[in-house]
Amino acid sequence: MNEISKQYNELLDAGVSITELYVYHLIVNDERSFGMSEKEIVDMVREAIDKRYISSEGIEFIVDSLLNGDELDGDENIWY
Repeated sequence: MNEISKQYNELLDAGVSITELYVYHLIVNDERSFGMSEKEIVDMVREAIDKRYISSEGIEFIVDSLLNGDELDGDENIWY
């Protein structure tokens, strides 16, 4: 467990949020992201995190929608 604590602290020291890491994990472990560049993945992480502030759905739903290519512009029934 000490190793996990060390890695956790290193991430925090590097300025990486746990939410960013989780969203990144969701994206890169989904086959729909295969072939995406690192920049595209990082941009999608940022977009997913930004969308969570206006969504009534969870971050998993937002990532799934973005990977599907859905436009989440606030007109859907799932948005406030």
